[in-house]
Amino acid sequence: RLSRRGRTIIFSIHQPRYSIFKLFDSLTLLASGKVLYHGPAKHALEYFSSIGYECEPFNNPADFFLDVINGDSTAVAASKEDHRPVDTGKVAEDNVDSSVVDVLHQKYLSSSLYQSTKEALGKVELGQGSKQRLSKQEHEITYANGFFTQLYWVSKRSLKNLIRNPQASIAQIAVTIILALVVGAIFFGVKLDRSGIQNRVGSLFFVTTNQCFSSVSAIELFIRDKKLFV
Repeated sequence: RLSRRGRTIIFSIHQPRYSIFKLFDSLTLLASGKVLYHGPAKHALEYFSSIGYECEPFNNPADFFLDVINGDSTAVAASKEDHRPVDTGKVAEDNVDSSVVDVLHQKYLSSSLYQSTKEALGKVELGQGSKQRLSKQEHEITYANGFFTQLYWVSKRSLKNLIRNPQASIAQIAVTIILALVVGAIFFGVKLDRSGIQNRVGSLFFVTTNQCFSSVSAIELFIRDKKLFV
């Protein structure tokens, strides 16, 4: 329902079963920072079959891909014994387990899938290059919502947190009132002369310093919500 409203939904699936995997449109396989496959999910098995890695009957494709990448699949053993890649270059075939990621990466770089992806990216770069050079401000990060919308919701959330934690709010109000009474008592009845001006400067300095140090308590939010943020 959220996705139909135009939202991008990101979620993680641990070992998806076949009924979930077959719903995927596009599949990208990564290992050690290298792309091993990027293309339609329904063509992934055909691609691996073309480079010598056959998926066993009744095997889950998602598990099969992970096994191939990790080098602990029977398909890797079968490929090692029965199938010898043609254009692996100087990659040692006697050590397939340690170099299977490099082999799969080189296979992908020489495939038609990579070429089509590279051509599509080239067209996008050409289209961007034909546009006028954007200013530095336009290169800054933009957001789906404006500043005032973000300010409204963050302020509303902060207000709810204050209302739901009345003890902390009461303590802050009490401390502020006590400090106001202390400062007011010290600087009460200041005269309009040179010493009075100095006393007013001192009171303003004290109040400003107190406000600066009291705002340090905001660091607690970063400490408390650090795990959630990460």
